[in-house]
Amino acid sequence: MSFETHRCLAKHTPIYFAGDDAGELIKVTKGVVSVFCIFEDGRRQIVDFVTEGELLHFQFGGELDHYAEALTDVELVCAPVNAALSDTAWAEYVFEQMRNRLDRERRHITLLGQKSAAERLAEFLIIVSERLTTPLGDIELPMTRQEIADYTGLTIETVSRMFSRWMRERRLVVTGKRTYRIEGALAA
Repeated sequence: MSFETHRCLAKHTPIYFAGDDAGELIKVTKGVVSVFCIFEDGRRQIVDFVTEGELLHFQFGGELDHYAEALTDVELVCAPVNAALSDTAWAEYVFEQMRNRLDRERRHITLLGQKSAAERLAEFLIIVSERLTTPLGDIELPMTRQEIADYTGLTIETVSRMFSRWMRERRLVVTGKRTYRIEGALAA
């Protein structure tokens, strides 16, 4: 569409910052993006991982209240909010994306609020496997253990300890540099 612009960014490149203008909608067409907030004391909470075909945010004006950073090399399609919402195909896409994001956020809130460390990490791997599975069925994790900790509300030490335990018990098997396969019940 004539109002869309395309951007390609290398991994670990900021896409936008809290306080930037929310005048455009941004769709990920390739790669994975981390969406997060930073607290006054410097702690970070990752609120979502956005993958191919998904929108980064749903703010239609004003200032963005969060940050976005490329976890992998990414390709983006950007559209001014007014033009996108005036286009029937874009408007339907935005509505569908909102429904999907609400479902993901509900799962994330439950993960943070009611689950043990093992259950949080197991749920995280299930969520990621639904969204980032390779054709062989392996889970491709473009995020670091610190980023996993920032998403699950755990410490990096807890994430590392659980990964090590599950790998030692062969419940989680390393199949590549950043790929894993779930071979047994993780939260048990």
